Amino acid sequence: MKNVIGSLVAVAGLAAAAHAQPLATLLKYEARVFNAGNDAGWGSAIDVNPGTRVEVRALVSYTGTGTVGGLSQIVFQPIVTGWTAGEALVTNADTGQAGPATGIGPVGGTRSTPIGTIDNLPGVYGRITPWGANATTTSTFLRGHVGTGTAAGMLRIAQNHITNWIGVGATSGSTANNNVNGGGGVSIAQIANPSRLPTDPAFNNGTSNLVVFKFSFLVGAGDGRSLVINTPDDGFNRTLSSGQYVPNIRWFANENEASASVQTAAVAEAATIRVVPVPAPGAMALLGLGGLVAARRRR
Repeated sequence: MKNVIGSLVAVAGLAAAAHAQPLATLLKYEARVFNAGNDAGWGSAIDVNPGTRVEVRALVSYTGTGTVGGLSQIVFQPIVTGWTAGEALVTNADTGQAGPATGIGPVGGTRSTPIGTIDNLPGVYGRITPWGANATTTSTFLRGHVGTGTAAGMLRIAQNHITNWIGVGATSGSTANNNVNGGGGVSIAQIANPSRLPTDPAFNNGTSNLVVFKFSFLVGAGDGRSLVINTPDDGFNRTLSSGQYVPNIRWFANENEASASVQTAAVAEAATIRVVPVPAPGAMALLGLGGLVAARRRR
């Protein structure tokens, strides 16, 4: 009994260390069936047929009790579970966007020419303007990494060189971002107001449902299954503090702050894509016949 209690205390201690910062940031995923003509239909759970192209977006909100003046930075790695060989990530090669063919979105950042972010429109993917303060390159562009071994059946989105799965790799030093400290994921950041140039995108002082990143994929064959998009705790950026990694999501205390002094932890809210069967032609005919019979009865 003493051993059990001791184990519980140890686990509680680890949990407390992992969440040394207040849990005041929500990363929410939403999905929709792609439609080039509008940006409607987003939800936390959608039903699709095999072969459907879906879009996924990540939204960030401040959930703390204090007042903040805008998001400074968050880094995260989206994970798609239920991924099969039939799924196909939509990349720059498919959309005609600038950057490496296997990438998600253009390389560069807020001050690159051309800019390394995108407008929040259907059919384009990557980091949304103005969240490109940390520039990517042709070596650090965002792409999909298909898991193997214990990570089989998963797709992870991170920078090109972050080849380790989350939680694997050096525990300190310059290579800890591959992939222990979470720093090699989708880097979302905006330039602080005091450091902005007239040519920089407008400062975003929003605190709720900020659309920061989008990607897309084609759903493979096989119905009766689900794909879930989420980010585990260790998939967020963390920083060393007293020898331990602690969450390091940053918000500006006010719009004119330069240092982004509000440090929080984050939690993710998943999106689910349920793959449902396409009705057989015979079933569709029966549905049509049933409607015709019902119409005649009403007459």
